[in-house]
Amino acid sequence: MPDFRERVCWDPPTAANTISVEAISPSPPVFRATHAPLRIQRARLDGRQLVLEGQPVDERTVLHDFLNHETNSGALLMPIVGESGSGKSHLVRWVREHLELVDDRSRDREIIYLEKHRTSLKAVVQSLIAKADSDELKQLKAEIDKFTADIDASVLARRLIHSLNETLVAETGRGVSGPARQLFGPHGLGALLDDPHVSEFMLQPEKFVPQLVTYLLRDRTKGDKDRPPKFTVDDLPLDITDVSKASALAKKWVQVLSSKAELQEIAIDLLNEHLETAINRSFNLGMGRLLEAMTLVREEYHRQGKEIVLLIEDFALIQGVQKDLLDAVVEAAHREGATRLAPIRTLMAVTTGYFRDLPETALTRVQANLGYAYDLDVPFSEEDTGEEAIAAFIGRYLNAARIGKDQLEQVGGAEPPNACDTCPLQPRCHDAFGASADGYGLYPFNRSALTRMVHSTASKDEPWGFVPRTVLGSVVRPILIEHAGSLRRGEFPDAAFSESFPTADIDTTLDTAMRSFIDTNDRVAGPRRQLILEFWGDAAAQGIEIDPTVLEAFALNPLTAGVQAPPQQPQREAEPSPQHSATPGTAKTEDKTYRLSVQRSLQNIEEWVTRGDDLKQDHARAIRTVIATAVAERYRWNAPLMQAQSNVKEKGWPNNATVVSIEGSAVAGITGADSAPIQFKRSATNSRFFQSLIRAQNGLDQVRGEDIRRLATLAERHAGALASRVQRNLEITDDDLVLGLRASVLGAVLAGRCWPGMSVEELLAAAVDDGEPWKGTGVMSRPDRWTAALNQHLSARSALVKRIRTGIGISQGSRGAVGLIDAARAVPLLEEATATWAWETPTGSVPEWVKPAVKPFASWSALIDGQVTALKGWLRDIRMRQPRSTPGNHTLASIRTAVDRAREVSLSLPAQRARELDALLEEAAAVEWSTISALEDDLARCFDDDRPEASRLIACIRTAAQDRGASIEVFRNLLCVADAWLDEALKGAEMRASSSAAKSAAEGVQELIAEWRSLAVEGADQP
Repeated sequence: MPDFRERVCWDPPTAANTISVEAISPSPPVFRATHAPLRIQRARLDGRQLVLEGQPVDERTVLHDFLNHETNSGALLMPIVGESGSGKSHLVRWVREHLELVDDRSRDREIIYLEKHRTSLKAVVQSLIAKADSDELKQLKAEIDKFTADIDASVLARRLIHSLNETLVAETGRGVSGPARQLFGPHGLGALLDDPHVSEFMLQPEKFVPQLVTYLLRDRTKGDKDRPPKFTVDDLPLDITDVSKASALAKKWVQVLSSKAELQEIAIDLLNEHLETAINRSFNLGMGRLLEAMTLVREEYHRQGKEIVLLIEDFALIQGVQKDLLDAVVEAAHREGATRLAPIRTLMAVTTGYFRDLPETALTRVQANLGYAYDLDVPFSEEDTGEEAIAAFIGRYLNAARIGKDQLEQVGGAEPPNACDTCPLQPRCHDAFGASADGYGLYPFNRSALTRMVHSTASKDEPWGFVPRTVLGSVVRPILIEHAGSLRRGEFPDAAFSESFPTADIDTTLDTAMRSFIDTNDRVAGPRRQLILEFWGDAAAQGIEIDPTVLEAFALNPLTAGVQAPPQQPQREAEPSPQHSATPGTAKTEDKTYRLSVQRSLQNIEEWVTRGDDLKQDHARAIRTVIATAVAERYRWNAPLMQAQSNVKEKGWPNNATVVSIEGSAVAGITGADSAPIQFKRSATNSRFFQSLIRAQNGLDQVRGEDIRRLATLAERHAGALASRVQRNLEITDDDLVLGLRASVLGAVLAGRCWPGMSVEELLAAAVDDGEPWKGTGVMSRPDRWTAALNQHLSARSALVKRIRTGIGISQGSRGAVGLIDAARAVPLLEEATATWAWETPTGSVPEWVKPAVKPFASWSALIDGQVTALKGWLRDIRMRQPRSTPGNHTLASIRTAVDRAREVSLSLPAQRARELDALLEEAAAVEWSTISALEDDLARCFDDDRPEASRLIACIRTAAQDRGASIEVFRNLLCVADAWLDEALKGAEMRASSSAAKSAAEGVQELIAEWRSLAVEGADQP
């Protein structure tokens, strides 16, 4: 049996050369081979509107009507109307191809054929007057020949703009009122065109004038772009570069037109209205010249006894002679009972919009002589889907592509062969993919695929429309040419197909249940299987099974035997009908009355996958709210341990796309969505999950248990993400807490509560102490700068410590105070914080809650140095008067003895000095003398050059931080006061040395002083 796998029964380059989207391109044999009946219907003229009536007709009806319709005037104008690509030119050509076959009066008729591609003014005039012979017509042809041969396109373009300027300047605007009035006359729109800067803008290659001039001078060739038929807003000089170079009047008009859209439209209408006059001036023809020529032509053919048959493939493209030509073809042949001109029948293809803008004279003649046009804008409908007509149309092109242009042209006028007749796969192919009524195989399409692809590429405004050019250019050619490679590789239909052919709104989609089933059971080619079921299987209308031949052709394997397909989902109606039995505001779906808002939400979620629609903002928000709330409610605030937060939406976990990002939702592209912790791709599984969430949220049935379990799993999985987001929002991440703990520890250093070398338990206790008990409790004197820094820190410490506790502790509920610290988390953070005992501004940002507490730390080194210097000075004062080797109680005893001896020898001791010494002696009795030695040891470590610098710095902080109480200052003050008194006593004794008693007392005092100082000297000599 022949293999169907990855078969391509046409040659893509041959198909590209054979199938044309323009009626002007194919040769007669190819044209005949690909012609299929067009959708044509009479449209009655109602003013300038067209009203379809009656039943569709075929081409032969149009041809018969055209040749046999009689008019009283002898001038028939039969319009063929339709939008671009609807087949108007094709119908005119078909009439031309069949005229001689059906016309028994062909000898009495002269056929003039204006082809779509021969639209240069020279070609148009030559076609119209080719066979007529008179001196006047010869002169007209000679003038146009010479003009077009001698002139350059750029010169003609400038001449055309100048002619437009002259034509517009000459318009007075009589009878025109309102804003449009200012566009007329010498200071109006014509003055704008007269500006050289504006002219250069309008002469840019992509603008209308240069393109028009090109086609006026030469015929259109294959591959040329469609020529725009008239000026558009894009041609107005609204965005001139450096408008300051323009004249004052031109600048004024640029500003006016740029700001007033209604004037833009009026200006465009004016330019188009006067375009033909300007073209005639540019060619030196003058208005009415062609009318005179055509009159001579009709007179000549009247003398020959002939009727003129004028066929115009596209009236909109013969600019420059349209008015004259229209006047000529509607001019009555019979006047005053006599025939003066040859009768004329004109079949004219014209776009619907252009037809409505025809001069009143022409429309009046059509109304009087015919009363209707033939309209090719005849859409299919829900009742008449056109499936067979579409298959018949495309089937002929598929056959032509298989045979090829060269072979078709060899056949000539005979009926082309059917390429399928010689194919060994024909029976299987036609059985699986179908064939048109003419027997042409539809592979690689079938009827469903063709109809759906036609719908997919139709205009959104006309979803049932059938535009042959669009179908050929967007469906047939791409599949046969561009997708042939993927078909050969076994990859068709692929992602490019899906992108090119989104499911039309009028077609049902493959529901998410079926898509999810395929995703689960075909992980290799699931997307392709879904496309085949939707397009070739008409959205699985006959179930999930695919014809084996189709599977083979598209390189798909059958699904595993025994796999149970999901039940077909009932189709939902987006809106209830006015006669619906449900209550207002609800819609009946799946045996459950749903509120209309829920119904719309479910439909949008379904079509988010099946049609690729955006998930609307309200519906996406509802889904995000359910998911984000589930995560928040499931989190226990214990991993890591931290204070529970009552409103996480405001603390880093909002119900928006920065937390739950959904591909294809209206706000998925906002800043932060790409890094959202929870992300959903557009998939059938996710669509069904979302629908279950909406149903559950609204208390409805049809909630799948697996989706609830999935929600619970999501909540568990993303608990850490919530914690991280809240930590970042509250600025209590590990990095933030390290900075906060460092700030707290350094503040405790200023308060004398901690220093390097303490145990981690002591450090942690100090770090989480809010400092309230510390205020005013320091005993040791500090420098003013130190005290000011401490007070500034303490004013912000409460808030600092509260946030630290929030980050590393838990409370009873979300409002209670923190009652438990997570030491397991806090200790590593504290160790990192105390790795540095100084404040250095980090490379990242400092949390806002830390900043107030660290302001005084900007001069940290100066604070430490100042305190160490002060302590060093105090120690120096002590050691000058009391050596380390002398016990403190000996020193106190010496001072007391000196005081007593002074009193014995009647040396005066002022009362104030006596009280001061007694008080100091009493305080000194309670002094911890080891404190002085400890200070001396600490200071020695600060200035030990043999120690590393880092070690010396730590020693300085330890020395400065410790509150050594009042001992050092009391003993220092005692020694200093006693020393000063003894000096004063000695001087007094010397002054009284004249008496023997005084001399004896003085000697006694001197002995005491000598003894005290000798103690100091001995202490100083100690190693």
